[in-house]
Amino acid sequence: MTAQTLPDKPNYAFCPSYELGDEPQQIRIVFEGIDGYVPTALVALDIDAAERLCDRLNARLGHSRDDWTALAGGSMRAGGPETDSHSRH
Repeated sequence: MTAQTLPDKPNYAFCPSYELGDEPQQIRIVFEGIDGYVPTALVALDIDAAERLCDRLNARLGHSRDDWTALAGGSMRAGGPETDSHSRH
């Protein structure tokens, strides 16, 4: 993703990385209509804490959990699991 591909008024949300097991969860930014994510320096110790943090961040953007999880799901590339190759930074 580049500044040229970003819409003038992007719809975006924060979401956890959903690492497996008890791994720390990086918080990522996903944009509607754009595959992948933008990594952030925000980290939560587990998935529950990550989802609560994302709920708080996304509430300020007007997104419910259903809203931001749908937006995050739409940012995944079709046909395969998420990998670091989907990162856009």
